[in-house]
Amino acid sequence: AADAPPLVVEGLGRNYDQTRALSGLSCDVRAGEIVGLVGLNGAGKTTALRSIAGILPIQEGSVRVCGFDVAKQEVAAKQRLAWVPDDPQPFDSLTVEEHLEFTAELYGVAAWRPRAEELLASFELLEKRKALGGELSRGMRQKLACAQAWLPSPRLMLLDEPLSGLDPRGIRSAREAIRSLARNGTAVLLS
Repeated sequence: AADAPPLVVEGLGRNYDQTRALSGLSCDVRAGEIVGLVGLNGAGKTTALRSIAGILPIQEGSVRVCGFDVAKQEVAAKQRLAWVPDDPQPFDSLTVEEHLEFTAELYGVAAWRPRAEELLASFELLEKRKALGGELSRGMRQKLACAQAWLPSPRLMLLDEPLSGLDPRGIRSAREAIRSLARNGTAVLLS
């Protein structure tokens, strides 16, 4: 639904074997908000983000993205969100440019090339456009994953430690890119 909040989480919980990884997480993130999940290592931040993104099946509680239940309306929910893991693993045999083309095809982004050019510049990837995914450093993989996530202009952006692996200049530009996303109405949840 157009007027539904980008993210509503109610009572999210998860166990791994006998270990309680996440218990009773509830939150909502409105359009234009940047919300941080903060906690010690092992507190369940990544588990929460992976559950919200639909990567992990939901064991307890519910997650709605723009009104769509991630467990029951997975495709509709995922069409409206983007996810950047803490250590992205691009395809070894696709170039940086081809990753953006692939993302545009997946999300049905028409006339994507001008936006891709802006993102390549913004994430300092212009000189790496022909580099293969398998040749990229961790910081460059992070920047590529961000460019891919930004391309479809998602309603909800999920970022797992988005600044890890970046140099100081990359950290500054990533912070500004996150703020810009929120100014344009995207809800952002990051750890």
